[in-house]
Parts: sequence; structure tokens; C-alpha cells
Amino acid sequence: MAEGRVGGRVRWRPPRVLRGVLSIVGGSAAGQGLVILSYPFLTRLYDPAEFGLLAVFMAVVGMIGVVSAAALEAAVPLPVDDAEAAAVAWAGLTAVAVTTVVTASAGVLLAEPLAGLLGVPRLADVWWLVCLSVLVLGCYLVASEWMIRERSYGTLGRRNLLQGVGQAVTQIGLGLVGVRPIGLLLGFGVGRLLGIGGVTSRGGLLRRPPPRPAAILAALRRYRRFPLLAAPSGLLNSAGLEVPLLLVSALYGDARAGFLGLTIRVIGAPATVIGQAVHQVFTGESGARIRDADGGLGASVRSASLRLLAVGALPALTLVVTGPALFGLVFGPAWTEAGDYARLLAVAYLVQFAVTPVSSTLFLLEHQDRELGWVAVRLLLTAGGPIVCGLTGAPIGTAIFALALGHVVSYGLLYLLCVRAADAADRSGRPG
Repeated sequence: MAEGRVGGRVRWRPPRVLRGVLSIVGGSAAGQGLVILSYPFLTRLYDPAEFGLLAVFMAVVGMIGVVSAAALEAAVPLPVDDAEAAAVAWAGLTAVAVTTVVTASAGVLLAEPLAGLLGVPRLADVWWLVCLSVLVLGCYLVASEWMIRERSYGTLGRRNLLQGVGQAVTQIGLGLVGVRPIGLLLGFGVGRLLGIGGVTSRGGLLRRPPPRPAAILAALRRYRRFPLLAAPSGLLNSAGLEVPLLLVSALYGDARAGFLGLTIRVIGAPATVIGQAVHQVFTGESGARIRDADGGLGASVRSASLRLLAVGALPALTLVVTGPALFGLVFGPAWTEAGDYARLLAVAYLVQFAVTPVSSTLFLLEHQDRELGWVAVRLLLTAGGPIVCGLTGAPIGTAIFALALGHVVSYGLLYLLCVRAADAADRSGRPG
């Protein structure tokens, strides 16, 4: 607790860590709130097929971008010496540059066949924007970790707000002047580009002398486990989130992918903001329990998930009961089908909302192997249903239901893994 005297009165100030969490969550909530509020305007400026292109575009960029820095961004906060940390960051930026060049080169041969396979031929025409967005996203990831290392929490909060402002203003502004569908796609990159600014602030990465090539190579050798192990895990995790949407586009068309993409973002964005805040608090409290070996970790996992279920139950029930009518009212009559998808996915995202924040239990107890195995199982469960439905000619509603069922089963499995690991740690009095 921090106190200060103002005008003869004692003024309480929250601890630095709490202020940091509040800054980040506040900026994220405001930025994501602006993005969500922009959707009713965007759905009247762009049609479902254009949203389908956006959904596929973001999925492709996300899957490439998440490994563009070879997972070296995650190592940036670790070195004690700032010079070594800068070398790690520049190694990550070098990997981003290489990934961008490889993406551009592969696009010469693969862009058209891939776009045709995914059911969005226009993706080939904007492959140049895919490459630029991968570059921006990779730099954004490295910049974020550098700001975390510097504990620039206020900067991170402002960055998250600017990201939402940049995305919403770009997409609405270009839509109003008829720049379609490029306006939708550019908004993604512009938002992330505004988030890189922290590297130029005082103490930012670009204010430091660039490391020598020998230092970058030494950093690569020291942290080689990140590109060798963490990068494949990150790609698999991203695939579990993005591949089902790509399958819907490939098997049912870009308009259906647009409906699903909007549904996922409308349901997922608020849950992500709340879930991140709960995740940070849960991780801090659980880490203390593990270090002190005082038990109670299993009870903490159970109580946190039950409370989150209670928080999310009413919104989920609202979607189940009024999904189509609500989406038609808010986003326009053309988007009623997205409300049908929301109705089918409501319980699935409720379970995800309740379990994801406590999933750090496996990392805290050093069970990364179990988490990696679960990521692989989730990909099989969430992708398998839509594939079978698409190949057998089942209607899109059946495919979405299969996706939802895979979601529920996979996150139920993750919950059981977390509870079992926590209970074992409580019994043994030590991690694992």
C-alpha cells in the first residue's frame, strides 16, 4: 500500500502492481469497447462476404504472426542485463523480418491456390497486405514484451486504447468513402502499428544502441529453446483457435465465415478483457500458494471457475434465448444468421470463459507437456467436427454445433487437468 499527503490529508495509492493491472485492463477495456461499438456501423458498411475475407485474413496473419518472432519475444523479460535483453529483442525482430520475406516469397506460388482452397479468392489480391500485417504483428509482439520488461504499464494501457481507436477509425472511415474491403483489413494492421510506439519512448528499445551481430547470435544460442519448443506450441495453440474458422470458410463459403467471425469477436472480446484480469490475479495468488506450500490450490481453481461460470451465465442465457433477434436488431437484418451461431456457441464460450483464466495452473506447476498435449487435442476436437460435417454435406448449423461440442469437451478436459495437478500439488506440498 502506498500513501501520500495532499493538503494535510493522507491519500491512499494502490501498489505499483495493482496500478499496472488497472492501467492495462482499463486501456484494453476501453480499446476493445470501441471496437465492439464499431461493429453495428461496420456491418452496415461491409457485407458478410467482406467480413468473411477479414476473418480468413486475420486467421492467416495470426497463425503466421504468432511465430514470426520465433517465440523469442517471450524471452525478452528474462535477462538480468538490459544489453542482453536488447539482443534478444533484436534477434526476435530479425526473425520477424525473415518470416515476412518468406511469407512474401511463398505468396508468389501459393497465394492463389491457398485463397481458392479457403474459399476466398480475393485473399490472393491482398497478399501484400498479409505480409505487411505479419511484419507489424511481429514487431508489435516484441514491443509489447519490451514494455513489460520495462514495467511501462501506463504505456501499455494507452497502447491498448490507441489500438482500438486506430482499428475502429480506419475501418469506419475507409468504409464510408467506399474503400472496400481493404478498409476492414487495414484496420487490423493500423491498430497494431499504433501499439509499437512504446519502443521509442524513454527507455524504449529504439533508444538503446543496437547490439552487435555477435550479441544477437549469442542470445539466439542462449534462448534457443524458445524457437525450438515454444514456437511450435504457439503455432499449435493458434491453429486450435483459427483453423475451425478457416474450415468453415473452405467448406461453407466466405459469407458463412463472415457470420462466424463476427460472432466469435462479439462474444469473445468482452470475455477476453475480463478473463485477462482474472488470469493475472489468479496467477499471482496461486504462485504465492505454490511458493509457500500452504495448500488450497485445488480449492482456488474450483472456486475461480465457479465464480466465472456465475458471472457469464446470464449473458450466455441471453444469447441462447434471443441470439438471432438480438443480432438482427444490433447489426442489421442481414446478420440474423450470426445470431443463430451465437446461440449455438454460447455455452461453449461460457465454458472457455470459466476455464481459461485458471489454465496457468499447469504452467505454474511446470506441466507444460500436459498443456501442449491439450492444445493438440483441442485442435483435433474443434477441427474434426466441422471437417466431418462439411465432407458429408451436413448443414452449417450442424457444423457450428459440432464446433461448440468440441469446444466444451476440450475445455472441460483442461479444467480436469488443472484440478488434478492442483490437488496433487496440495497433497505433496510442492509443485507437480
